[in-house]
Amino acid sequence: MKVTQEEVVDNQTTLRIELEEADLNPYLDQGYRRLAPQISLPGFRKGKVPRHIVEGFMGRESLLNEVLDNMVYEVTSKAIEEQDIDAAGVPKIEDLDLDPVSFTAIVALRPEVELGDYKAIRVPHEVEEVTDEVVTERIDNIRESMGSWETVERSPEMGDLLNLDARGEIEGEEFWSREDGVLYLDEDGSVPVTGFPQAMVGIEPGQEAEFTLSIPEDFRDASIAGKEASFTVTVNEVRERSLPELNDEFAQSLPDGYENLEALRNAVKEGMSADAEARLEQDYETDVIKALIDEATITIPPVMLENETNRIRNTQEQMLERANIRVDDYLRSIGKTEEEVQQEAEEEAEQRIRRTFALNKVSELENIEVTDQEIDERFNEMYAGQRMRRQERRSRREPLDDMLKYEKTVALLVEIAKSEDQSEEAQTEPSQEISEDAQEGDAQDDE
Repeated sequence: MKVTQEEVVDNQTTLRIELEEADLNPYLDQGYRRLAPQISLPGFRKGKVPRHIVEGFMGRESLLNEVLDNMVYEVTSKAIEEQDIDAAGVPKIEDLDLDPVSFTAIVALRPEVELGDYKAIRVPHEVEEVTDEVVTERIDNIRESMGSWETVERSPEMGDLLNLDARGEIEGEEFWSREDGVLYLDEDGSVPVTGFPQAMVGIEPGQEAEFTLSIPEDFRDASIAGKEASFTVTVNEVRERSLPELNDEFAQSLPDGYENLEALRNAVKEGMSADAEARLEQDYETDVIKALIDEATITIPPVMLENETNRIRNTQEQMLERANIRVDDYLRSIGKTEEEVQQEAEEEAEQRIRRTFALNKVSELENIEVTDQEIDERFNEMYAGQRMRRQERRSRREPLDDMLKYEKTVALLVEIAKSEDQSEEAQTEPSQEISEDAQEGDAQDDE
């Protein structure tokens, strides 16, 4: 194997790799073993055709294509080891040629991380008060969830549920319609466009009505933003919500069967307080981590950023595919261009990488470790009662080390950020610059 390494630029290097015949033979054998069972030639039993005949019949590229991905990965890993490169993440493969077999591997070096004085981080810790007003609002939401819809003989009002026939046109072209459709009149609603729910108020049931609306310039669907829309609607039925009376009987009728209304209010307040505290802690952790990475200097190789950005975009595209949503429809619905979504993905990728390497640096400096007992305990919590094979158990257990180390590191930073006084050691400790030990694959979101 011939390997030529170029100089390091932007914390990454390029390897030009060319394989010789001795390097290829093991992979040609692998490709032959995969293809042989499928080949039947006169004079040979199926699966028993010699390799040199299969290779002559199908061509050596056919054998290599069977193992190409694995071959490139293994060869690149060996080249990185031979060149003694302190690599991070998955190399980018370019210029692949099979005659002779050669390719280019762009290899990211481990980012250099220089932390600021992380022991001096202080973030205000505020307590969110759950007021009587928000408790009342939550109880009203419970009442609404238990309410019923009853038909009324009047024109629509905000908060009603309508059955209607409707059609909307822009520049003579229909862009929205409902036949025997259902619409809830929400003050903040924008279906089909902003202002439509308000325009329905006061329309006489059973009579066809027409009106026009100006669509806002910042409307989520950029293709119709700023245009005039004309609507023709007929309200078939108006229903209003009938709510249960707020009293002790209402509290007793709930699934948890509260003794009275006061007991319900106390339970709702306790639950909201617990939710607020959990939300506050999560937001506080986010603020502390942001303070850490804002002070850190991290040299991110372009190929690492590109890989993480592609990972984010691929995840987005897979989610849209599972939901059977076309990408262009999605972009119109959020009012963004492909370029804007790509830019957001790049920014998110950079933050993920910075977060991972900054936290790993703190973990290294603080000698944070995870014991086998801690991993076992977390594994049993997550998969209690589940039966799985040894290989599956091992694959699910392996990520727990990084996850628990992440949690311990964040917990330490939170403790530091909440402390009142800054120690002399924190004041005098110099920042350091170290090659990080984390892999780029760790840059995935741990949330």
